[in-house]
Amino acid sequence: MYIQRDIDKALIVWKTAWNRKPLLLRGVRQCGKTSAVRHFADQFENYVEINFEENERLQGIFDRDFDVHRILTALELEAGKRILPGKTLLFLDEIQTCPRVITALRYFYEQMPELHVIAAGSLLEILLNGKRRKDKLNFPVGRVRSMFLYPLSFSEFLRGTGNEMLCDYLSRENEMPPSTHERLIEIYKSFLVIGGMPEAVSAFLDTGSILESQKVHRDIVMNFMDDFQKYDSPVPPDVLKRVFDFAAHHVCSQVKSSSAVEGVSAYIFDESIDLLHRAGLIHPVKASSCDVIPLGSTGKGTNKKLILFDTGVYLTHCGLDAASLMASQIFDEMNRGNIVEMEVGLELIKSSDSHTESDLYYWYRSGANAEVDYVIQAGGNILPIEVKASGKGSMQSLWSYLSSHTLSPFGIRVSLENYGSYDDIRVCPVYSAHKIRDISI
Repeated sequence: MYIQRDIDKALIVWKTAWNRKPLLLRGVRQCGKTSAVRHFADQFENYVEINFEENERLQGIFDRDFDVHRILTALELEAGKRILPGKTLLFLDEIQTCPRVITALRYFYEQMPELHVIAAGSLLEILLNGKRRKDKLNFPVGRVRSMFLYPLSFSEFLRGTGNEMLCDYLSRENEMPPSTHERLIEIYKSFLVIGGMPEAVSAFLDTGSILESQKVHRDIVMNFMDDFQKYDSPVPPDVLKRVFDFAAHHVCSQVKSSSAVEGVSAYIFDESIDLLHRAGLIHPVKASSCDVIPLGSTGKGTNKKLILFDTGVYLTHCGLDAASLMASQIFDEMNRGNIVEMEVGLELIKSSDSHTESDLYYWYRSGANAEVDYVIQAGGNILPIEVKASGKGSMQSLWSYLSSHTLSPFGIRVSLENYGSYDDIRVCPVYSAHKIRDISI
């Protein structure tokens, strides 16, 4: 069963764009890239999919030169189908095993712009940035369009689990009846445990068992570790694993690179974080003074927090008690391991423009024990976001931030509460974090 994705609409827009370029679909391994393309293929008269991992022999097609007509003839003979500009969707999958495909995308754009071409692969960023590669690849800037896909968001999870009407209601309403609010909270707790990796969600839907989803989570982590053994990387695979494990056990905590992992220098630690980020496994949250736009212009490079790419994988990998989270009635129990704070950050990433890789920022005041979990740009304004449990007294950092930042007209508080407000602070329920970017100023 295909779970409807937000990217489906973006792909249709790409199909009809007057300035269309070959599309490079980017995202963490197993987040649903191939399924999304196969679903999108229904928009075309015919579809040709080439998987370079399953058929290594095809890699030789790109070794000779970049004559697009010759390449297409060879692919037609292999697929047994005609590849016709304007009528065919050509999908080049698992291109990490055939790096020259990335270069070839430039020539598809220059020699046959009418053809719809999508390419995808695993750990492409590590491939593109491999420092030990003798034949380091240059990304064809200006001739390829990137689109980013992530694990399922909460709204996608709602649709995938048969709650389409609830999803539609949530998308258009900012006031929830108490019964609807409670129902959404319960589904949200299931989402935290199952996560958004499509295979884990499907395992739960097929069996009704969260334990089956957790088996998928373990397989996913093992597959990632195996991948690091395959591809040229400036950091040894065992170091990447140690840094990944450290990030998993310290989510949403400020990290000091020089003392994070014993025996790993600050330089290698930061290199590892960069590679894990490029692979889609970790998202750094960067410190910023948050008083000017863009937020990155006042970033504090030595200060950062880390979040993992998926809450379900995180809970399983760290051995946290999913049963107690499902049974929890108060925020502190539900937020064990900072999982809710992490999920809010992931929703902010997933709700950003699919054509750009979203950066996350936070604010803190050194020596004053004041920190705001996330800060985002909204038009010409800056919005601080705190993930909190109880009343006004717990929002001292947010009040402190608002008193000193003139570009922030109000703050956002994310909690188990229903929609509401405290003076200059608007309350958003945890299940509505994906709507924060659309809040009217």
